[in-house]
Amino acid sequence: MVLDLPHYSITAFSISALATYVLVPKLNSVFDLGECILEAVPLDHVFISHAHGDHARCMLRHESLRRLFGMKPATYYIPEQTLDGFNELARAWKTLEQVPPRNFEYPNFQPMKAGDVVWLHRQLAAKSFRANHTLPSLGYTLYDVRKKLKPEFQGREGRELAALRREGVVFENEVWLPLITYIGDSTIETLYREQHVGESETLFMEITFLMDDEREIARQRGHTHLDDLLQFLHDCPDVLQNEHIVLKHFSMRYDRRFIVQTLKSKLPSDFLERVHILV
Repeated sequence: MVLDLPHYSITAFSISALATYVLVPKLNSVFDLGECILEAVPLDHVFISHAHGDHARCMLRHESLRRLFGMKPATYYIPEQTLDGFNELARAWKTLEQVPPRNFEYPNFQPMKAGDVVWLHRQLAAKSFRANHTLPSLGYTLYDVRKKLKPEFQGREGRELAALRREGVVFENEVWLPLITYIGDSTIETLYREQHVGESETLFMEITFLMDDEREIARQRGHTHLDDLLQFLHDCPDVLQNEHIVLKHFSMRYDRRFIVQTLKSKLPSDFLERVHILV
């Protein structure tokens, strides 16, 4: 699916157990790499939610293709508990490819824990938060960070502001505007705890299971059931204020028609009008 929004375009794919990836070229970012399409290769910032193969297995493919094309190393943001495993995987893959030890370099992994902030450039920051799943997992929010004049300094001329800056006067506030929040695999507990995700312009969240008899399997596998989302909307009706909500990661056992019909029949109409169904 290509989602054309006012400020950026998003290319995304997500089917449970098959592959998930979300590309945001204008923000030079990728969320998860269950597959590595060529459009992902030039993007410098890769945010991995967790280590399941359908979300992470093509990270090394991304790194290898960038080497092949002579690009600078990308940065791969990963849950800190997965660093040793991903390093071992990188070493094993290079061994299989018979890369000489003198030529071997680990990918640029940046381990993250909940609450960490990284700057992609001076006006774009990413912050991680914990997501509930069966493996260590993180969600990520990208923020547009701007400086805004404090009310008492508005209307001042540039020369006057420059003089105030030299004197050490702080006349600006830093404003963080949440653009995109991405949650990989997760139970609904993540939304109850991390309610700030409802402030982003665009929210990516999963609904893996839809059938009435699948609530237990959703719980066991660390996923969200449609009934969980319906209960959350009942309990917290004012939290998800996002302009765009992308529902993803549906089970392979459903076809597109069933997914669309089920969501349209059960989701509240005022919520559904902001929903994009990723199938």
